[in-house]
Amino acid sequence: MPARRAALVAFALVARVSPVCAGAWTPEEGHGEIVVTTLFDQANVAFDQAGRFTPTPQYRSLQASSSLGAPDNQRFTGLGDSEIGLQARLWRDDSAVLSEAVQARLPTSAGAANSWLPGTPHADFDFRLLLGKNVSVGPLPGFIEIQAACRLRGGPAPDEARADLTFGVYVTPRLMVLAQSFNIVSGPSDRLDFPRWSQSKAQFSLVYSLNKDWRAQAGGFTTLAGTSAYRENGGLVAFWRRF
Repeated sequence: MPARRAALVAFALVARVSPVCAGAWTPEEGHGEIVVTTLFDQANVAFDQAGRFTPTPQYRSLQASSSLGAPDNQRFTGLGDSEIGLQARLWRDDSAVLSEAVQARLPTSAGAANSWLPGTPHADFDFRLLLGKNVSVGPLPGFIEIQAACRLRGGPAPDEARADLTFGVYVTPRLMVLAQSFNIVSGPSDRLDFPRWSQSKAQFSLVYSLNKDWRAQAGGFTTLAGTSAYRENGGLVAFWRRF
């Protein structure tokens, strides 16, 4: 999830592994998976610099449209952040895999004046390690994944350390349960418009296999803690297409 707000519409290539799926696994040569995700989130409370709740102008985000209610009453419609990246496998055995990935975030077209809404006009670069391991919960197959990243922010925004955790288990051959945690802590900053900030989100979702090529995902997320960041609550719907 991007800083202070969720990605509006995300297109991503993710790995495919049988019988479970996680980002650390690289796809077989000539194969992959496209995930198209639509998110809705809203907030009227934020975490201040001490991590306490503080009222804010209402924030809502749906696909490629965002708005802020009174007193700021700002609205922005357009493309959100876009990212492109490369991933390579460093090591694997029969149950675990270690990968590295490099991503670039392309500048947003956001034009709203409120600093809580838009990104910066500078590119960001994300370097991460991904460790995945197949596990079992009784008779049920599953996986755990840990991602650790450093994101170098362009312009005045402080750099960020990120840690993402995923636990997935197939409760039936077609239905997978995903529990995820997304965590960001920025470096120090002396800019009032780009202060030091942090955010910890939890997400729960279900992924159902419609057939051998298509899967559908639905779930929700909430911000558990943070500093200088919105307390967001929202939902997501996604479709996964194997090729």
